[in-house]
Amino acid sequence: MKKNSLALTFLGAAGTVTGSKTLVNYNDTKVLVDCGLFQGVKSLRTKNWEDLEDALEVSEVILTHAHLDHCGYLPRFVKQGFKGFIHCTPITAQLIRIILLDSAKIQEEDAERANRKKYSKHEKAEPLYTAEDVHQTLKQVVTHEFHEWVVPGPDLRFTFIQNGHIPGSAMVELHAGEKRLVFSGDLGRLKPLIMPKPKPLPNADILILESTYGNRLHSVISPFDQIEKAVNQGFKNQGQILIPSFAVERTQEILYILLCLIRDKKIPTLKIYLDSPMATAVTDVLLSFYDFLKDPELRSVMNRQLEVVSDYRASQTVVAMDKCKIVIAGSGMVTGGRILHHLEAHISKPSTVVILPGFQALGTRGNDLASGVPDIKFFGKYYKVKAHIVQLDSLSAHADREELIEWVKNTGQLPDRIILNHGEETASHSLKLKIEYELGVPVLVATPNMHYVIDF
Repeated sequence: MKKNSLALTFLGAAGTVTGSKTLVNYNDTKVLVDCGLFQGVKSLRTKNWEDLEDALEVSEVILTHAHLDHCGYLPRFVKQGFKGFIHCTPITAQLIRIILLDSAKIQEEDAERANRKKYSKHEKAEPLYTAEDVHQTLKQVVTHEFHEWVVPGPDLRFTFIQNGHIPGSAMVELHAGEKRLVFSGDLGRLKPLIMPKPKPLPNADILILESTYGNRLHSVISPFDQIEKAVNQGFKNQGQILIPSFAVERTQEILYILLCLIRDKKIPTLKIYLDSPMATAVTDVLLSFYDFLKDPELRSVMNRQLEVVSDYRASQTVVAMDKCKIVIAGSGMVTGGRILHHLEAHISKPSTVVILPGFQALGTRGNDLASGVPDIKFFGKYYKVKAHIVQLDSLSAHADREELIEWVKNTGQLPDRIILNHGEETASHSLKLKIEYELGVPVLVATPNMHYVIDF
């Protein structure tokens, strides 16, 4: 009788919060949990140009959710020869269509601009992938409802369980023979603002747990109070209020807060420009998901105050407007997108207020702004930072240190072992010590390309 073999290889999100990819090899059936893009510092971004050695051997991809650091490498993976199914929930499938096409468009535009203005270090700048590559990728997507069991190989099955991070997001419960593995994915807040909270952790032999906020607690400061103060400061100075934001979930949370503050007369009735085609498309998809979008009073405020910016020319018109206004534009960590044009025009004005929407990964422009850099580079030039920078402390789609531990603690049976990924090194090691002390469960911190064999 053949002896079972099971191993995990951490190809991304190990020692960092980007590039999520975990290879599961069970009796030579290889499945990849998430297929994310590396973001942040150049040493990470260059990894996106490296081919995965097992591309042709991977039979399936299991996708936890639609953020780029979990799905953004898919078109590149398909270009390498991956021909299997990409499994996800129905909402995730709708969102990745929007997000990947937007990602391809930005990359194509950035390459074209770099070539036109000749600021690329390469002879010819090329996009990582194109819209055509995305359309090919989408043909391989299959969807499954929560708690539906899927069989990707002999004696191997998995199911999606709601984890409260963003609409459609899931933890993955995977059974390999007699072994039960759970991948938390990005775990949502236990007391969320507009999302349903995560389902309980099912019994597992091995838990692969994210650790983004493994060394931090979310602030008790209300995001309503922070945004109210920032908007009123911008209004007092008659400046621009610029909010770089993530298109999925964060934009909708910020929009909800702004609408509530306007309704309650805590901020002026300023025009809100949603200058993000992706965020607009996502909001349309989620009209039936978020209850606040069905509230008649908030919808009335939204219809009066919100203006969707239709195209690039309209966006440039909004950029040129000197009147005090609120602009929500991608991307959330200021890595690209239309927010750069708004910053180009207004970052050097003391009257401008920039509201960062939450966690900013190391190496991103958002992290630089949060750290108080005197100047910032984009479009091949440096710009003086004279704007007032506000970072939201408590508006997060990730569970913090205590919430992660509470979620694990409240399972029916503690896992035999926990492996931490999706966290910067200090965060993961801090969480490791805390879990081992409080729960007595042995914890391993994933390192890049770590190969972990699970004994039967």
